[in-house]
Amino acid sequence: MEMIALKQFFDAGIGQLGLLAVFLCPMVFGGITTYYCLKRQGPITEQVWKEWREDPEFQKQKVTKSINYNE
Repeated sequence: MEMIALKQFFDAGIGQLGLLAVFLCPMVFGGITTYYCLKRQGPITEQVWKEWREDPEFQKQKVTKSINYNE
């Protein structure tokens, strides 16, 4: 009985293709979502960073090689 279920599940037809589709759907839709978000958010992010780089208060910040700013 167990072998029949496994044979039906891994049958070369719909079984493997269905399994492949189930596992690929999240990756495909995740990729589409990531691409869409980057396309929509990218120009906004660049604008914000441009404003920060041109801000005199931001330019006065101390930059050190380490994270510890007390050195």
